[in-house]
Amino acid sequence: MFGHHYPKVYYINMENKIIFIFVLFQCIFTNAQTISNDTLAHRYLVFINGHRGPKNDKDIASNNIKIKDSTGYWMKYDDAIIKRFPSSKALYLDGHNSIKTSMQKNFFKITASYLGSRFCWFSKKSRWIINPKVNAEGFLIRMKNGAEAGKNYLNLSCNADKCNTIKDTIDIVCHSFGYAYSIGFIDAIKNKVVFGKILILAPESANYWGTDWTMFEEVWQYGCNNLGNANSEVICNQDGIAPQQQVLGLELMMTNKGGRVFIPENAKKGFIRSHHLKYWSWFFDIKSTDYGYFTR
Repeated sequence: MFGHHYPKVYYINMENKIIFIFVLFQCIFTNAQTISNDTLAHRYLVFINGHRGPKNDKDIASNNIKIKDSTGYWMKYDDAIIKRFPSSKALYLDGHNSIKTSMQKNFFKITASYLGSRFCWFSKKSRWIINPKVNAEGFLIRMKNGAEAGKNYLNLSCNADKCNTIKDTIDIVCHSFGYAYSIGFIDAIKNKVVFGKILILAPESANYWGTDWTMFEEVWQYGCNNLGNANSEVICNQDGIAPQQQVLGLELMMTNKGGRVFIPENAKKGFIRSHHLKYWSWFFDIKSTDYGYFTR
């Protein structure tokens, strides 16, 4: 299927004889490999994660293409999504970057925003907005990383006999920071692939930048209803990690090809709960007859 390659480390004695070979198992493709060795069109389901937590804040994303969720970010939700895209091959990109590139910019500000959101307990009418200002510089950094991942994808999937006449189909699932990353990725590959569906989960700074969403079959945004919209959530139920805005340009798809799906009333909500995937089991309770149901 993917033609795994395992790099080897050789231990050599004084007589230059190999005495031990240790195989390093890894799921990261290198530019010397290809995702597929044939000239057929394939369909890939690309997962793009967001910030991987305070312990990993200083990690630098490699922009490599992976074939498994090696960090556990998707908490097995990806398995459930994959089942709805039969015959697609899952790929993973790491949209992580430092919290410095976020709307919040630092953990102290996140803490202050959290404490501010607690005013809801004094007034159930509290609907003011938690730090809605976009960090443009940080967003563009993550977009640039996504573009690098797009170049890596093309290096792995396109060869002399492919991509000019035969195009793969790409479906995307992105969360939080992964939104900016996905924009860069999309722009880098858009002339060489066909786009299927994109599921945008709790995007960070969604209204700052977009793309031509009409390239996609469907575009769905999932998350909290805040930032001054009609019937917006009270402050203590809003997404405080990435205050939710409508994806820029989404209105072009708001017929039967996409739109916004808000967290239902009976789901767990809050500063963290409205954002963290741990509390998003409601996402899979959307029935086939409901607005926002997704499947291939």
